[in-house]
Amino acid sequence: MPPQALALAFGASIYPPAAAAVIALGRGSQVRSRVFAFVLAALLITYAIGAVMLLLLVELGINGPSHYSPSAAVDLAIGVGLLALGAWLYRKRPRQAGAGSAQSSSGGPSKIERYLSSRRLAFVLGLTLYALPSPIYIAAVKTIADAGLSTSSELAALAVTVAVMLWLIELPMLMLLIVPERAASELERLNLWFVRNGRVLAIVASLAAGVYLLIRGLSGLLS
Repeated sequence: MPPQALALAFGASIYPPAAAAVIALGRGSQVRSRVFAFVLAALLITYAIGAVMLLLLVELGINGPSHYSPSAAVDLAIGVGLLALGAWLYRKRPRQAGAGSAQSSSGGPSKIERYLSSRRLAFVLGLTLYALPSPIYIAAVKTIADAGLSTSSELAALAVTVAVMLWLIELPMLMLLIVPERAASELERLNLWFVRNGRVLAIVASLAAGVYLLIRGLSGLLS
């Protein structure tokens, strides 16, 4: 299991919208089943996309030391993209958090709460939020492909990577499944913290991963 893949997966885990969705799902009825459906969908779509990317990287030969130049070029491209993303997030004016983020202006349930009143819609939201892989996740999958593992080991490493990447929704799910009453108030505080700090975390994760991939790509091209 490449440790770099785990580090990148942890960087890719900084996804405040998904954490906010889990917290919204923790309100109302059928909390356990709706949260489980959401996280299950996120796990399935993330793992499936990662497996497809692994297959494509191997079939196209953009992995491993025997094709280091194309592999390094991909690292450079992702690294530049992540630096650009970090710069865009830094320049983007943060939205002000208000009471409307949790409730509608009339004091009733928020839009996301109304939309996620069923297990089916929670499952669809999980698929939707994770259908487009982040550049950091793509880099993590490529790191696994570059390690030269067997197919079974690659798939096992991918499963661990996905589990690490989704900790931000897995931990709230476990809290809501085990201690739903206590978890609700704790997760609301977590949501407020992410509203204030999520943008900074995303900037740091994007820039750190971008610098790492640029260094790795340049090393591959020059070696």
